[in-house]
Amino acid sequence: MSAVQNASGLEPRFSLPATTPRSSKTELAIGGLKLYVYGLDEINSSPPEGFSGEVAVLYMAHNRTRTYRVMEDMAHELLHRYRTDTRKGEPIGLIAVTMNMRNHGDREVDPNANRTWKDGNENHAMDIVSMISGSAQDFKLVLDYLPAYLPQFNRFYNIMYGVSLGGHTAWRIASLISPGQFYGYAMIVGCPSLSTLLLNRLGIDPTSVNGDDTLDYEKLKQLMNPKQQRRWPEPLAKIVHQDDRKVSNDFPTDVPLFLCNGLHDKLVPAKYTNTWVEARRQSPEGSKQDITFFVQENTGHSCTKEMIAMMAVWLRDILPTTAGPSL
Repeated sequence: MSAVQNASGLEPRFSLPATTPRSSKTELAIGGLKLYVYGLDEINSSPPEGFSGEVAVLYMAHNRTRTYRVMEDMAHELLHRYRTDTRKGEPIGLIAVTMNMRNHGDREVDPNANRTWKDGNENHAMDIVSMISGSAQDFKLVLDYLPAYLPQFNRFYNIMYGVSLGGHTAWRIASLISPGQFYGYAMIVGCPSLSTLLLNRLGIDPTSVNGDDTLDYEKLKQLMNPKQQRRWPEPLAKIVHQDDRKVSNDFPTDVPLFLCNGLHDKLVPAKYTNTWVEARRQSPEGSKQDITFFVQENTGHSCTKEMIAMMAVWLRDILPTTAGPSL
């Protein structure tokens, strides 16, 4: 077995190389949320040449059952790669912001709520969807108030980035919570259609009920046994279906996207993202959208070192230089 493969023979998830320089770490509290900001001291002490008060902020949302620490490692690698990429000239400053998602890390109130149906959590669907909804609101709060805590900056280029649970959250933030506030979005092994994802996990074919803007729950109910009905109750089904339609219809068309999936991901299959991307590229408004969609071979449900390296290049490509015009 190759040294770069894990026990399953698939590419392993990203791990921070010992040689990567660590960025500074600053703690903030906004609205009762503990935040971790990376790279701030470097900009404050040694601003980029031509600094005019602009800064890029990478908001990072972690995966289920993990903590902010997994995003901390990615932040160190992304910031290092971004700073040392001078292909376009001097980059504007970049900081990364993360926190523990709801019911994770020091915010955990019920460990069982982070488990799945297979792990014995009968409330898996409502637990994960409500967690996504609440986390999206948390990031919205931070997005709105962070400039007040960092008055040395007068313009913010906000980028939303999430992995798995964080990726699901990023899809929702773009369409439901913060339209017009982000400069770009990056979703790694996330899903734009939670009803499709969760109904398939439940053993139900979603194409039989999710074809239009309204949900026919009575039709869906006829396809489910009593156990499935308890796991996918009508109030939840309506919430998820409505939000999925907004992701489908209202996702901004004027921001660059960076999307990554694993070809052998059984938990969040790449086909769900591919369906969304193909529909977007065929729509009149979305056909010109800058979309990077990478499905990595020999990869399961993981954010890999290759994905992180590609994302660093993507960030450098979409963000302006200090010498360039204000976008």
